[in-house]
Amino acid sequence: MDVAVLGATGDVGRQVCTQLIAGGLLTPTSRLQLVGRPDGGSRSAAFGLRADLVDAFDERAPLIDVALQPDDVVADAVVATAGRTAPAKVGVSGDRAALAADNLEVFRSYARSLARHGSGKEVVIVVTNPVELGVAVMAEALGRHRVIGMGAWLDTLRFRREIAVSLGVRRHRVGGFAGGEHGLRAVPLWSTVRIAGLDEAERRAAVAHLRGGRTLDALPAEVAAAKDLLDDVAARDVGEAFAQVDAMPADLRVITRPWMTHQSGAKTASSTAAATVDLVRTLLDGRDIVVAGQVALDGEVPVPGRVLGVPVILGPEGWSRVVLDPLADDEERLLTASGEAVDAMLHGLGVLPPEVEDPVVGHAAATPPDVAPGAEPRWEVEVEVRAADEIGTVAMLTSVFASRGVGVESLATTSSADGAGGADGAGGAGTVVVAFRAGGRRARDIQRTLERLAAVRHVVVRRGV
Repeated sequence: MDVAVLGATGDVGRQVCTQLIAGGLLTPTSRLQLVGRPDGGSRSAAFGLRADLVDAFDERAPLIDVALQPDDVVADAVVATAGRTAPAKVGVSGDRAALAADNLEVFRSYARSLARHGSGKEVVIVVTNPVELGVAVMAEALGRHRVIGMGAWLDTLRFRREIAVSLGVRRHRVGGFAGGEHGLRAVPLWSTVRIAGLDEAERRAAVAHLRGGRTLDALPAEVAAAKDLLDDVAARDVGEAFAQVDAMPADLRVITRPWMTHQSGAKTASSTAAATVDLVRTLLDGRDIVVAGQVALDGEVPVPGRVLGVPVILGPEGWSRVVLDPLADDEERLLTASGEAVDAMLHGLGVLPPEVEDPVVGHAAATPPDVAPGAEPRWEVEVEVRAADEIGTVAMLTSVFASRGVGVESLATTSSADGAGGADGAGGAGTVVVAFRAGGRRARDIQRTLERLAAVRHVVVRRGV
């Protein structure tokens, strides 16, 4: 699978790229595309980041490519981290409305390019805030089942961790989800909490103890009061501010701890990237798995909100359905408020609901790819390699096609006349000619991937008949 990271040189983008490679998610014939801007520091930083990643992970790095235009993005999974972020400074509150207005055109430019030039099968993971805005814009262009925001998954992992800390257990023993709008309006869904090793009565007792008689109706006021307190304390001693967070209830910590982390100047790049890479791993896994994510809804939940964080089934082709059991009354009220806030933001920015019926998962989006399925042109790629007669060379080349869902129609190999391999003296050099069918963008993707292979000297692609 090929992964493109939009905004790869930013704080989160760098962490996503690093964790994808360090975690072994991408094979040596997969491609990681670092997407930046053609102007400013992003251009040079993208090439520098590529060099740094190869230096760090040379033995197991995938093929790393740089793209500087939205139209050049080609991947099976697209991670959107591009755009402006909120200021990270104690006492400075970010203007979410201004952030949304600034990042709207970023979302639209990439959405237009993917819709116009993409394969029609990419899955987009939105990381840039506001996540809900990015999901709405991308879903309108690509189809809602191919777009998911990672915010609710990050909030879910934080919720599970805070419960685990309070109970003195490991996070992997805790199940449960957070939903709603990512960030300060996240909704911890206590009714979904499950704890391995506890029966139903024990679970209820543990949850009741953690909640201490509180309901979610009080959470917004508690968040506002906590922010004021932490701003005041952090101005004197950031360490003491984090100690104050530790003393708060678990569901309040879900919101205040990352907020304080960002305000401290450290930001939350590592945890955000880890949650994002989790979702990429799910896409690569080939199985349908229940996660939480911001998705564009069409009546699946009984509350307002065109885009909300909810538990969904996610697989290689996107998310297929919402899996949310009936909510407790306080959960429904807070989720309603979260959804109304999202709708107000989208309406204020002129992001309207799509007018066409959304396609089902696995089908082409409302905007078709660069070529209709079944009508792909035929191509021939001539690959000059240094070791054509070595075992594994042909398999290495054909894996580039297979990993991208492209079938090989024919393959032929020839050795160089003298067997010397040319000026570099590599024995067994020769040429491998592969015929295949694909759209133009996929053909260019394959060409660039082949050119990055260490055994390849030269690649020529010709459109066949």
